[in-house]
Amino acid sequence: MLTRACRTIMANCRQSNNLTSTWGPNRRWQRYAIYTLITLAGLSATSTGLSNNAPLKLSYQLLQSRPLDSLLFTQGLEIHRGQLLQSSGLYGKSKLISRALNTTATTNTPWQHILPKRYFAEGLTVFNNTVYLLSWRENTLWRFAADTGKPLGRNTYQGEGWGLTHNSQHIIRSDGSATLFFHDPETFEVSHHLSVTRSGIAVKNINELEFAHGFIWANIWHSNEILVINPASGNVQAVVDITEFAQRERAHNPDPNAVANGIAFDAQDNSFWVTGKHWQQLYQLRINIEPLTKP
Repeated sequence: MLTRACRTIMANCRQSNNLTSTWGPNRRWQRYAIYTLITLAGLSATSTGLSNNAPLKLSYQLLQSRPLDSLLFTQGLEIHRGQLLQSSGLYGKSKLISRALNTTATTNTPWQHILPKRYFAEGLTVFNNTVYLLSWRENTLWRFAADTGKPLGRNTYQGEGWGLTHNSQHIIRSDGSATLFFHDPETFEVSHHLSVTRSGIAVKNINELEFAHGFIWANIWHSNEILVINPASGNVQAVVDITEFAQRERAHNPDPNAVANGIAFDAQDNSFWVTGKHWQQLYQLRINIEPLTKP
């Protein structure tokens, strides 16, 4: 469409050159045509730049893997003060579990909280030593003391709950769409939202979330890629492909719902732990973030 418009303008310019050189309507048309061509050319270049702006591919090193209860339908994963917090979904089976990340750790006593059968547990995060846990379609958010699992209350919200993280100011929620919602930590009211795009195209099915190195890291439902999202622009700046682990797990469990889901950042050793729904292993990765430009 742009090329055809440019050809039309150029043809009219050539025609007007053959008519008159006086300062009349034709000369004004020429000036308008030249200005339009410059503007359209600039827009074309900008559009092309966006469409070709593919995310970086980040490399990683596998540090270790650890056994995981494959009965768990992993929804959320978090590391807090040596604790590994994990939420497991499905109606009638949903629960929140806390245990020591390292078997030699002398941290808090393991605990778990089983949800009523009418709830489907989803993502979680820890903010100010409080665990925030989402439900899928029940519009309910729970709070628990991170050290003991003691219930601290609940909030309601509109829409679905999928993934959860925080940026030290807001609790960030995904709902399976291309939009992230930023909530007030106290009231859980939505303060603002962010549209996520990859090379200019909206990203759907955003699931489990983590915040690390100034970026939002996100699983995409039924994808083996972890997206690295700029929290200011919503643009996907990089991806981490964990297909090798998904294939390894698929060899043990062909269930199509046993997909990659679960990202936990361990600030103590600057590593990431990843897993999936009904996966048998938890994988610790050292991701190379050097290519990233901090937001």
